[in-house]
Amino acid sequence: MKSLDLDSQIQLLSRIQFLTRFSSNLVQISGQTGAGKTWLAQRYLESWAKDHKQALLLCHPSQSDAQHRTFILNQLVSSPLFNEQDPLLQSIERMMGNDKVQLLLVIDDAHLLSPTMIAELWALVVKAQTQPHWQVNILLFSQTGRLNKYLSQVSHGQGQAPLELEIGDLSQTEVLTFIEVMFATAGLDATARRHLKEQAMVVTPRPGALMRLNDKDDQGMANTASRRLSPALLVTLLAVVIGAAAIWLFLPTDKPASTVTQTPASAVDVPLDVKPLREVKSEPPQSPASPVVESAPYTGATIDDTAALPPEVKTDGLTVGRRDEGKRVVVPAELVDGLIAEQAQGGSGEAAVRALSPELEASGAETVPVSSSDASTNTVTAPEPVAQSQPNNPSNVATVSPSSTPVVENRVLGQELKQISSRQYALQLAALKSLSAANSFIAEHGIKDIAEIYETRRSDEPWFIIVTGQYNTVAAARRAERGLPQSVRAGQPWVKSYRQIHIEIDRVK
Repeated sequence: MKSLDLDSQIQLLSRIQFLTRFSSNLVQISGQTGAGKTWLAQRYLESWAKDHKQALLLCHPSQSDAQHRTFILNQLVSSPLFNEQDPLLQSIERMMGNDKVQLLLVIDDAHLLSPTMIAELWALVVKAQTQPHWQVNILLFSQTGRLNKYLSQVSHGQGQAPLELEIGDLSQTEVLTFIEVMFATAGLDATARRHLKEQAMVVTPRPGALMRLNDKDDQGMANTASRRLSPALLVTLLAVVIGAAAIWLFLPTDKPASTVTQTPASAVDVPLDVKPLREVKSEPPQSPASPVVESAPYTGATIDDTAALPPEVKTDGLTVGRRDEGKRVVVPAELVDGLIAEQAQGGSGEAAVRALSPELEASGAETVPVSSSDASTNTVTAPEPVAQSQPNNPSNVATVSPSSTPVVENRVLGQELKQISSRQYALQLAALKSLSAANSFIAEHGIKDIAEIYETRRSDEPWFIIVTGQYNTVAAARRAERGLPQSVRAGQPWVKSYRQIHIEIDRVK
């Protein structure tokens, strides 16, 4: 693949070389996922960059700013002496002094950089533009649109802005060339090659998508050469066999029962070896010592022998295996969500129990006796939403239904979140004890456009919760967490259901 140079990629690398040859610039090279950003970054350093001290930084979500500075400076200066907490420009000025500086920094996955690191890189380029013996070029390979906000902030009001180049999709001719080179040594026959080209015409014309075709083709050839069943398929087949055996053993059959139900000897004495009347008639006379079974001559008519059957077994009143003292605890779903939410923040769950104690008494939640069959299950039953009062007992306090509760408009902060479906989820970013602290948190991390605040009560104290997003599943919320700023993700946001959010908002009433 290193020898494959497509026309669009050659043109892009030529433009980058022209921009970095005579002056200092910060160039953002952006593209969609699978556009080949990593390959282009390394290709430029290997074959297109000359007469520069080079540094390549491959960003990772878990890296810190100090680690990024260390990786860059260790590549630019031999045996460097610096403080990893100092800004990048300060360290380079101290180590290189008045010497001629000609640097090229290539950063892959630059959208993972923090706003602080982006500001330091821009300050380094601006400084180089004012020094006659300095030339510093920084290439940021990133996903489309991920750096525009931060770059516009650091360059605002300076009369100049970073440059941006876009990595476009491959043309149809380049797709065919890419496929031919990529599978030159794959050993495919004419049919397989034609099928591969047909697939390449319908996928996204980007190197990443075309490389995945190679993975699928290799996997298909491996499966054809080796017909071994995968472990997952073996487990599935085993489960089907076990299920069929269980159904065959436990389901009743259509054949009439041929056994006689046995009862205690004190009820009716019935011989164990009862035979049909036809067999009894055809048997020879029994000896006097053995009991004689007399039978009427067989006439073909139906004989009613109900009187000879044992009495019907009644299960009413039996207490074997039954424990009347068993209790089933009816726990409302609000309490379960409250316990989970508090424990996720490091609490023990006692505050959620105390906060919901008045609600449990008003909703009529209680423990009820259950039978042994109920006690064997682990079902948690939520109480009815409205507890009915008993009109015949004047000592009972009537419970007011939700529809009769007065509503004060614009009284509770975050009341608009109640309009969101309780089946959706949000990301909780922080929980603070004052509204001013919550607003400062939002301003500090630059999340005013995506964050919402609502007020709740915990242990009779006000709390202000910062949340963001509306997601249909927990997995979707987890994926959205990757798009948050690095400073916010450092606080470890966690997923919270809107059902729990609605409950916490209602505590302020």
